[in-house]
Amino acid sequence: MTLVLRRWLAVGLLVAAAVTVAVTFLANADGLGGLAWCDGDGLLCGSPKRGGHIYLRPLAHPLLGSALAAGLVAAAAHLGMRRRVLRVASETVAAVVAATALLLSLLGSLARFEPDYWDSVVATSPDFRLVSYRSPGLFSSGSVLLRLQSREGLASREGSEDLACFIEEISGSDPEWQFGRARFVENDEIELSAKDGTTWLIRFYPRTLSPVNPVDRCTDAPDPSRD
Repeated sequence: MTLVLRRWLAVGLLVAAAVTVAVTFLANADGLGGLAWCDGDGLLCGSPKRGGHIYLRPLAHPLLGSALAAGLVAAAAHLGMRRRVLRVASETVAAVVAATALLLSLLGSLARFEPDYWDSVVATSPDFRLVSYRSPGLFSSGSVLLRLQSREGLASREGSEDLACFIEEISGSDPEWQFGRARFVENDEIELSAKDGTTWLIRFYPRTLSPVNPVDRCTDAPDPSRD
């Protein structure tokens, strides 16, 4: 491989590293959640993503983005630097950054309590879908959160506010506090039922995906797990 070609490849790898950092930053800034400073203890914590473009979320982890960018920089240094000392030094720094980022990412995923995760689609319309999230409780029963998502292909978004909150079925709570079913009755209205048959009509803003009259069956629910 000629020197000119090696240098052009090195430039391409550096551009790819810069793009990786930029995409990671934009994905993490999109919507709510991601990495933030925890209240009171000064530690960097993860929180579930809400709102924003749902297909950007896999790219939103800064530590993984840093590890990938560092690997690209190391490859660029190997191709583009002629002096062995500078090349080895650059590769070593990049390798340390990548290893540290991956280790912190692994430790963070193992150490923190499991955040909300997308469980299933519970209702759909031509323009929207309603999805449920399971949110585990540390010293209490978990909850089922319902959020709206648009159906726009790669541009699909999720609302930043919950339309409803119910207590998980495995909590042992009465059916009136548990989620039953949901269906779209209008383009901006959802019929929502608890397991005991209690029904609500929830209106929402199609542009922001925010509810006009959200349902909260979590705050005042008796929780057998706390007894």
